[in-house]
Amino acid sequence: MKDLLSGFDRISKYLNSVLKKGGEITSDVWIATKRESKETKLAVGILSRMIRCQEVSDKEKSFLKEQSKDLARIIPLIAISGIPIPIPITPLLIILGKKYGFDFLPKDNGDILKDNEDVQIEE
Repeated sequence: MKDLLSGFDRISKYLNSVLKKGGEITSDVWIATKRESKETKLAVGILSRMIRCQEVSDKEKSFLKEQSKDLARIIPLIAISGIPIPIPITPLLIILGKKYGFDFLPKDNGDILKDNEDVQIEE
């Protein structure tokens, strides 16, 4: 009986750790989604100014380049999340990516434009 209780305790601890990691991943994805929404709007504004032949600073060009990389990084996650399989593959990819040194989640590019007076970053 003691072995059975010890087994249940180990399973319970394992399931709690899985749920905790799942919650952290969900939180990370939500934060990244909100940030990327703001940064993509800024990037569209910069690109629009470039198309209209208006002046764009070097920092804005750098921001646009980094934001483009982030958008390219997100596309596989969006495509994979549309595949109807019973296993939630996106969190699995995020965990595996972190394990092997690749982050599927986009990074924060807002610091590139912090000192730029022309563009205001919403917090």
